[in-house]
Amino acid sequence: MGGERHAWLARSGVADYSPSFLERILDRVPDVSDSDEQAEYIALVERCLLDRYLSEHEKDALVAHADRTGLGRATVARLHHDYLAALVRIAWSDGVITDAEREDLLAVARLLEVPVEIVLDALAQPVEVQVQPAADAFALSPGDVIVLTGEMQRPRPEWEQRLREHGFTPRPAVTKATRLVVAADPDSLSGKARKARDYGIPIVGEAWLAERYA
Repeated sequence: MGGERHAWLARSGVADYSPSFLERILDRVPDVSDSDEQAEYIALVERCLLDRYLSEHEKDALVAHADRTGLGRATVARLHHDYLAALVRIAWSDGVITDAEREDLLAVARLLEVPVEIVLDALAQPVEVQVQPAADAFALSPGDVIVLTGEMQRPRPEWEQRLREHGFTPRPAVTKATRLVVAADPDSLSGKARKARDYGIPIVGEAWLAERYA
C-alpha cells in the first residue's frame, strides 16, 4: 500500500516509518472470524473502493472496523484475497479479460496490498462461471441526492446541471438522505466530508464522476 518509492537514505535523513494500513491491523492469535463481521468489512471495502482510491480517512475506517470487530490481520488479508478472487470471476464471466479489466484488478490488488502476482496468475486461468451482480452492489438511481464539495476542475454549476440531466438531485448540504458525496479531494477535512463519513455515505473523487457522467 505504500506510496512511491524513494532512494535509500541514511538513518539521519529518514522520516519516521509509516506502516501500511494492513500492517496497522492487529495481528491477533487466535483470530476472530464471524461471518457477519466479515461481510460488514467487505461492504466497507466496496464502498471505499468505488473510485479506486483509498484516502487516509478510508484506510483509518478499515483499520478501525477491523479493530472494533476483532478481525485480525490474517483474516483481513484473506478477505482481501477472496474479494479480489470474486472480482476476477466477474471479469471472466464473459470469457474475456480486457486491458481495462486487467488494469482495474491490478489497481485493486495494490490498494488492498495483495501481491499482484496472485492476480496475474488468476488472469492466466480462464474461469467458466456465471456471476450474478450482487444485490447490494452500489448503484445510483434517478432521484438520488448527490453533494459536491471542494473546488473541482469543472465548475460546480456545470456538474450540477449534468447531474440533473441524468436524473439525480444535487444538494448543497449532506444529510442522511444523501446517496453520494463527490469531493475535489477525497482526503478532504471539510464539514461535508466529515458528515458523510459519520453517516457512512460513500465519498468519491471528481474523476469517478467524470468517467460516468461527463
